[in-house]
Amino acid sequence: MERIVRNGKELEAEGPTLLEADDEIVLAGPSAALVRAGAFVGPETEGAEVLREVLGDALGVLVNSQALHGRTLREVAENVGETARGVFLRDLTRQGQEVPLTPETRIYLGDLMTLVGRTDDVERAAAKVGQVLRYSDRTDIAFLGAGICVGLVIGLLSVKVGSVALTLGGAGGALLAGLVCGWLRARQPTLGNYPPAAQQTLSDIGLGGFIAAIGLVNGPAALAAIQSHGLLLLGMGVMVTLVPLTVATIVAHRILGMNPILICGGLAGAMTVDAAITGCCERADSQTPVLGVAVPYAVGNVFLTILGPVIVALTYTA
Repeated sequence: MERIVRNGKELEAEGPTLLEADDEIVLAGPSAALVRAGAFVGPETEGAEVLREVLGDALGVLVNSQALHGRTLREVAENVGETARGVFLRDLTRQGQEVPLTPETRIYLGDLMTLVGRTDDVERAAAKVGQVLRYSDRTDIAFLGAGICVGLVIGLLSVKVGSVALTLGGAGGALLAGLVCGWLRARQPTLGNYPPAAQQTLSDIGLGGFIAAIGLVNGPAALAAIQSHGLLLLGMGVMVTLVPLTVATIVAHRILGMNPILICGGLAGAMTVDAAITGCCERADSQTPVLGVAVPYAVGNVFLTILGPVIVALTYTA
């Protein structure tokens, strides 16, 4: 209960307060709880006057308090105590992935919380949790430029293994640098600010350009291979795709005893298919599958880049 107005005068909404008929009050909380409250509190009103000065806010908070590391959300709420009154956790992000919220979800250093509530309440609670992140519309050009330069330099390096020269190339080096920079930003969100709108634009253009370039360069060779080998090529593609996924599923479930939901996320990440990750989340009606994505996705991307030249060299050698 954020505010109580009685006969045009405001009352303190803290501690035990006896409500009276015709009082106007401001409630804050999850939508479902507010809808249920109307059944025994009273009808919702426009309340332009009573809502005056009750300003809401949403703040990103980086968890850096050692006292909260490894604690559950229930324990965090108890630890913060009355300071958390009127403040709600909208989402929790870890290593760039959204974490499902339950009272037993554990909080770790480096997690990113989004707290919502009245501005004063959120600011007060955020100080107990960690560092408030003030996002801006400006891009951290120094961080991004340094990452690209380092990635291109790494791509120039070459290691000779027998007669095969292993190199990441410019694209592979940039990919590796992107993974490292992404990890650094996940650990320290104050680095590498990049407005989401600009990020989405470059992501869409980059993905479209990548697909177009692959099609234009490899299209004639793929067509010739299909004409030459026909169904054999298709069958080999099916085997190469399904056999690793089937074996990995059996090993993860039967030997490692992993949760099937996490297995689905891990397999989608290993195949580096964003659409599959999205499909897993939609099918599970939860963000839980993303917990298994991060490491397989990173490893899969690196090995995909490194093993390409190796397979080509071995093919020509054979």
